[in-house]
Amino acid sequence: MSAPRPAVPRSCPRALRAPRALHAKARPRGLRRPRLPGAPLLAAAAGALLLASLAPACIERGYPLAGSGQVELRADVAGPLFAADTLDEAGKPVLPRQSPWRTAVSLKLTEANEPAYGGYVEVRAVPSEALALHPVERDQEAGASCGVKDGAFRCTAGTQGYARFTAASEGDWSGEARLVVSWADRTEELPITILPAGLPEDAANFALIAGGLGDSDRVLATYVPLMCTIGPLPDDLGATWRPGAIRAREARVRASPPLNAPGVVEHAPVIIESLHSEAALSLTPDCLERTSRLRVLLGATGESPPFILCFSDLGGEVKIAVSSGQKALDPIPSLTVDPEPRLLRVRALRSVVAAGTPGDLFEVSAYNAERVRIAVPVDLTVGDDQVIALGGASVTLRGEDSEATIIQGVAVAPGTTTLRVTPRLLASPECSSEPVTVTPEQKPEEDAEEDTETETEPEPEPGAGGGGSP
Repeated sequence: MSAPRPAVPRSCPRALRAPRALHAKARPRGLRRPRLPGAPLLAAAAGALLLASLAPACIERGYPLAGSGQVELRADVAGPLFAADTLDEAGKPVLPRQSPWRTAVSLKLTEANEPAYGGYVEVRAVPSEALALHPVERDQEAGASCGVKDGAFRCTAGTQGYARFTAASEGDWSGEARLVVSWADRTEELPITILPAGLPEDAANFALIAGGLGDSDRVLATYVPLMCTIGPLPDDLGATWRPGAIRAREARVRASPPLNAPGVVEHAPVIIESLHSEAALSLTPDCLERTSRLRVLLGATGESPPFILCFSDLGGEVKIAVSSGQKALDPIPSLTVDPEPRLLRVRALRSVVAAGTPGDLFEVSAYNAERVRIAVPVDLTVGDDQVIALGGASVTLRGEDSEATIIQGVAVAPGTTTLRVTPRLLASPECSSEPVTVTPEQKPEEDAEEDTETETEPEPEPGAGGGGSP
């Protein structure tokens, strides 16, 4: 059993003086030759020369811990660390970032169950890109130190055998890392988990909250740009993203932290991504600057700042993917965005019809900005229901995948009227057809032949008349 080695103080003498006898002045020529110095004087001179040769080298405190020594490691942060989410041009993490991303690590060095004051070990991270090692600025006991020496990170134990340093995640690497302490022919390891930036698996209540959608998660049409026609379609019906009139909904992302780590949600990055070409994300209500992918940071309460969901006039089934670290919303949130009609065509199939005649009277179709026929619910009325009676008061117009919608009715009485069409449950805009005239009912033609009476002679009685024998 070896006793602890004493620490050698770090000191460098300014100058090492030779024995005084070496500084005696040379005697002038002609005088009596001096006697050769004796053995003690030669030994002193040799010692002076040896000290002079060692003078440039400073003796540092510390010694390599012996193989019989023991090392204990303990990290101040008991849970995982978080990797950086984004790096700048210099490869440094962009702040603010999610905590904890660094931890202080304590080393305890002993020999023969006694503090190994002055003993030193080397520390490295495996893999090297996982963690960066730094000296601590405070909480270091007397005589202890950690830092780079001869190309290696070295920690020297203080008076009580302790030393401290900091291990930090300064890149976007994530996985299982190790701190390896080596001395003599021995090693000691401390595993450290580095999670990708974002919410851990045990975070709760992760959700996308959007306003103005109602219980059905539906974005309704406004019908503001709706125009009417009774003839052919125009060549251009306008842009699908109308500047200043883009449909938008304010949204947020929220999450609750794990009970054992209440602070991990702050600055946790969340990625929101539109999976539909007719939906986008923006940070401004007018949606003039749009993107398909947005990154937001959760606040201290676990809620993100507001952002905007933007929808074009073409609409569709929109899916919004939301993910953060080890969490992702599943199933992916889905919204139904009604297409915004641009043109409603109401066309009369017959301009004149006789009273009492049922049949196909009108054709009604709605078109989007790309001149494609779309399904739109509408209400139907006539200017004078005493002239024409319709088969129904509302209908959903057919889309491009089927024939145009035909409105049937019955011509009731002579007169002139039009078909009026409005979006369902709305009073405007109202589109009208060409006038349809109902003429008086035509009676069925009677036989032109008149009834005439003809006389027929009665049949002669048998054996009577002028047919007797001569």
